[in-house]
Amino acid sequence: MLQSPKQVQYLYRHANTREIMDNHINLLVITLAVASIALTPMVINQNANAASHYCSDQTGKSNAWIEGCKQGWYDHDHCLSYNPGTGEVAKGYKVGWSKGSC
Repeated sequence: MLQSPKQVQYLYRHANTREIMDNHINLLVITLAVASIALTPMVINQNANAASHYCSDQTGKSNAWIEGCKQGWYDHDHCLSYNPGTGEVAKGYKVGWSKGSC
C-alpha cells in the first residue's frame, strides 16, 4: 500500500511534533526535579529559624524551657521519637513538638 507524498509529509510532520512535545515534557520534569532538590535545604532552614525565633520569643521562660522547645520542634520535624526529658526542658519540648511536623 503506497502512500502519496502529501500523506507521508503529513505523517512525518505529526510524528516529529509528537517527538518534540515528548522532549519538552521530559525537560520540564527534569527541571522540576532539580528545582525541588535545590530548594529543599532552604525550606528546612526556614523551619529551623522559625523554631529558634518562636521558642526564644516566649517571655518569662527559662533557658531550659527554650532549649527544650527548640529540641522538640527539631525532633518532630526530623521524625525522631518523642523524648521530652524532665522538668522545664520537658515543658518546652512539649510546646516545640506541637509546632513541628513530621
